[in-house]
Amino acid sequence: IKMMLALIPTINYQEVCDVLMQCGKHGADQEMERCVPVLAAYMANVDRAKTLTMPRKAILNSLRHEALSDMDYAYNLGKEYLFKESPELKAMIEKMDDKGIISGDKTKRPRVGTEEWFAMEILETLAILRNRIKRRDLDMSRNLPSFRILLVCAEEFEDYRDDVRQKLVMSGCTQVDIVLGHLRNPSLEQLLTFHSVLVWSNANFHEPESLGDVLADAADEGVGIVLCAYSLKANDEKMCVGGRLRLQYLPVSLGFIEGGQELTLKPNSRQLEQYPKCKPLLEGVTDLSGGPESMHLTIERKHGVMNTVQVADWSNRAPAVVAHLPYGKRKASIIVWNCRPGSSDVSAHGWRSGGHGQRLMFNMLRFATASPTEAKCQV
Repeated sequence: IKMMLALIPTINYQEVCDVLMQCGKHGADQEMERCVPVLAAYMANVDRAKTLTMPRKAILNSLRHEALSDMDYAYNLGKEYLFKESPELKAMIEKMDDKGIISGDKTKRPRVGTEEWFAMEILETLAILRNRIKRRDLDMSRNLPSFRILLVCAEEFEDYRDDVRQKLVMSGCTQVDIVLGHLRNPSLEQLLTFHSVLVWSNANFHEPESLGDVLADAADEGVGIVLCAYSLKANDEKMCVGGRLRLQYLPVSLGFIEGGQELTLKPNSRQLEQYPKCKPLLEGVTDLSGGPESMHLTIERKHGVMNTVQVADWSNRAPAVVAHLPYGKRKASIIVWNCRPGSSDVSAHGWRSGGHGQRLMFNMLRFATASPTEAKCQV
């Protein structure tokens, strides 16, 4: 590897990419960092929409290019190519672990020197690099004085999404990104670059079961999860988060939509006395109305579940804020906010703006994460 690096930048981009692959496989992190800018200088502009219609060689070259700018896209592109060209490899690829090593009978791998073999080599390397980059970015991000939030919402109304985002930015969040949950799910690698995730639905999730799985994985790694209405709606498998989050980590039962009267938030003094560590959730929150309609769900706290705290109630005694504190291998908290996250500025069903809804959202997202942050609420 060192001998080949001595030739940079006289060697062409394909040879640099080969070196990059070997660096990834052998743990040569410093050498890998030197390869990246050289490869970038040779990177061509690739029309992704036309990639799968290109000749097979062009597909492999596209896979190499995309690996630099979008690791997830390159990985998925490589899988699509292999599934299409060699369907018999599907079972083997799906067994690939976090380290990029494919389990099972190695003799079933593609014949050495074929395009399928080369694509498999790239795919395996991408898995290794994805995992390395994920860990590195997570470690770096946790040391930055910032507070990054991801909104995962099955919400088709742009003004509603923007209202939630703007409220969080005004509250002191340094970065607020949005994933449209009715179109796709975020990847674990993407989730791990944020402190916390705010989840809600007003339409069907794209894949609610796999969404619940990846959110649970993120919570295990320290990413806080805050669930809002109607992501826990009963008798609606598409609007409700499923998977491992629902089966293992949910602190409340599912509920039906209810509203029609104005409700106010009341601290649950008894629970807060028992769990004083949860008091920061309501810090500065003294006036919060659910609005004229106060849309919420008829959820109930699950009794007998370790580390579950009913922090606040609505004035009709329905749970308003329920926290499932870290337990077992899960490093972050799961918090249920029994309310729609948008304010009355954009919806008659939203919490009344002018109250402390912004501050409560900020508090919940900051409390839920296991990653330290110096961010302070600005409202």
